[in-house]
Amino acid sequence: MLEMSTPNEFENEIRVIKEAVPEADEKAIAEEFTRYQNEFLIPPKEALHSVMKKFQTDAGVEVTASPLRSASSRPAAKSVERFSELKNDDKNVTIEVEVVTYTPRMQTMKNGEEKQIAYGWIEDNPWEEGGERTRWDFKDWGNHAENLSPGSIVRLEGVTVNEWNGKFSLNVNAWSRIAVLRASERKQVMAPNEPVSINRVLEMDGFATVVARVIAKREQTVNRRDGSGTIDLVKGRLADDSGSIGFACFGSFEHPIGTLLKIDGASIRRFRDTPELNIGDRTKVEIYHDSGFASLDDLEKSAMVQIGQLRDGSTNVSIVVQLTSWSSRVITKKDGTEQTIWNGEVVDPTGSCRLNAWSEIPIDEGNLPMALRLSNIRVRSWQGVPDLTVDNAGQVEILDEIPWEVIDASAHTVDVEFHELITGSSRNGVSSTATIVSITPSSGIIHRCPECRRAMQDGACREHGAQKGVEDLRLMLVMDNGLSNATLILSKDVAESFLEQSFDQIRDAIQSNGSDSFIAELRAKVVGKRFTFTGRAMIDTQGALLMADTFVPAEEDPKEMSDIVRQRWEVFA
Repeated sequence: MLEMSTPNEFENEIRVIKEAVPEADEKAIAEEFTRYQNEFLIPPKEALHSVMKKFQTDAGVEVTASPLRSASSRPAAKSVERFSELKNDDKNVTIEVEVVTYTPRMQTMKNGEEKQIAYGWIEDNPWEEGGERTRWDFKDWGNHAENLSPGSIVRLEGVTVNEWNGKFSLNVNAWSRIAVLRASERKQVMAPNEPVSINRVLEMDGFATVVARVIAKREQTVNRRDGSGTIDLVKGRLADDSGSIGFACFGSFEHPIGTLLKIDGASIRRFRDTPELNIGDRTKVEIYHDSGFASLDDLEKSAMVQIGQLRDGSTNVSIVVQLTSWSSRVITKKDGTEQTIWNGEVVDPTGSCRLNAWSEIPIDEGNLPMALRLSNIRVRSWQGVPDLTVDNAGQVEILDEIPWEVIDASAHTVDVEFHELITGSSRNGVSSTATIVSITPSSGIIHRCPECRRAMQDGACREHGAQKGVEDLRLMLVMDNGLSNATLILSKDVAESFLEQSFDQIRDAIQSNGSDSFIAELRAKVVGKRFTFTGRAMIDTQGALLMADTFVPAEEDPKEMSDIVRQRWEVFA
């Protein structure tokens, strides 16, 4: 079935054709562009010349070249590094990007043939660790799925800029070339047939078929992006004996909690790097019968998470925590109204995080610490670390007793093996050990913007321009355990404690001897030696960044270390 587009979608192209053929009907022009887009997978800008020729021929006027088409069949290549360098009429563009998402879609053409197109997100500036990135939408018209796996860094050649309602995107055309510069480690499944476990789905992109039980469900209404009204949305959580995953369904989802379903062809979307099953109009959902499948009670218990497992963007999360502090404050919202929010610190044996509540919870601070069971709540990150968000008091149950020995939050850290920490999710209150392998040259005295506290470069803030910066001390070290590595940042207080010098002493030494001398002394002090840090780990698609609260030499048993080395290199006495 041919999917129709609105004339507004082709506004620029219709205007060009109307200038050449004034009597042409706008609706007919839009239908022709829709035909090229759906039947031949040719985007509007690339179809302009052919559509122009058709309407000029039909009107009996002289066929001319399209005003938006250069004299040659292919415009000169334009190579850029950032999306900001592109204009709305750029064609034959070359740029290196990281693929964030890739969602294929089977589309039925007018002749009954099915063809695959895909859309997703890409980000520029893919190589600079911790650098600023810009995200654009893209559409793949040429079935380049094999080379556009999420998580990979690619060079796009011969792509076209598209603009719609002031928003820019890229068209990856059938003739575009894609060079994979860094392969993705994720699994890409394009045409699922047999059901797969939820644990496997969490590592996939594309489409999946699962058999799972509904363990949470919440109906809500959201506003359409174009402001034309609202749409019903059902969000919830599915589980099998391997794990659980959130789901979203626009429209009707009449299956109650506890129902066992087979969901065929759900797309895997990622929100803030958290995978979610998207049930669309092409997804087949049916009741499934399996007497041996895990019960709702068993799945609800197994779906309970711990703080160390939290991921930004997760929804319908259930967890038991120990609340150690609680307070409230009043904020002013964008519309000028005031809102009271409550927040505190929670811990469990795997870590610590913040708890925020948008509704009052009957908590007596005099009874702290206490245990809470939180159900169907959201996870959002603050300063790179996941926090728990409660929307209403019904999501909170105060338990009679704490299910573990009471934890002292002020001294609570969790030892995590370094590779496990770096390959996991963002966490707070962790401790880990690895070897320092290098020192970042920018370590030492830096200047921060007085407005936003960002580190300045060459006397200017990226956000606020030239400023008289505020002096600060920062050390940036690279930790490595042979399997994983990450940048560790020591702030002023931590650096002073480790170096056993005050800020003034360090600054005077750098001014007297130079920053190179300071870096050389620091390198001799730490490189090649093992250290332990406590603090927080911020993990995303660009890598890992560690923020230290303490930093000390590792205390290790020489015999134990020699055993580890012999085992690693398979050398036995």
